[in-house]
Amino acid sequence: MTGFRIETAATAPEASREILGAIKEGLGFVPNVHGVFAAAPAALTGLTSLNAAFEETSFSPAECEIIALTTSVFKQCPYCVAGHSTFALQHGVDAVTIDAVRAGGVSDEPRLQALGQITLCILEKKGAIGAADIRPFLNAGFNAPQILELLVGVAGKTMTNFASKIARVPLDDAFAAQVWSPTKTTIGASDAA
Repeated sequence: MTGFRIETAATAPEASREILGAIKEGLGFVPNVHGVFAAAPAALTGLTSLNAAFEETSFSPAECEIIALTTSVFKQCPYCVAGHSTFALQHGVDAVTIDAVRAGGVSDEPRLQALGQITLCILEKKGAIGAADIRPFLNAGFNAPQILELLVGVAGKTMTNFASKIARVPLDDAFAAQVWSPTKTTIGASDAA
């Protein structure tokens, strides 16, 4: 890491300590990326507010993980791909689906496939999507306002994707079994992202 360190409840600014405590209570540990964000209380507050809002959307926890994992693969973030692969497994996403997303693709399950496709489409087109892009999402049983909810997840993931790369955040032991690095199939799609 260059110029960044992983803060703890003992070293973080006072304004970050309560948030770190809540994260530890919820997950059982504080992911390293949150420890980095803790150095800037406003940034940690913003990130955790986005994450909390995303958890309140109409997406199931598994669907939220598909959005987070798809975004992290697109943005080629090894830290976040490993983390969200771990969380996806915990939320019941099958390993075949996770492997497909990690390879730059989408699930074979129709609803998750539509969700992954719209997420990729939004990322690839930088939001400039049209009716033909949205139709498969709607046909899978989603509704148009859920695209706005999806953007909350993409925004939060973009923050952690970029921060973990900028700060070169080391992988947590909890995510080590899901280590990931970009491959030729995932490189190129996000060069400008």
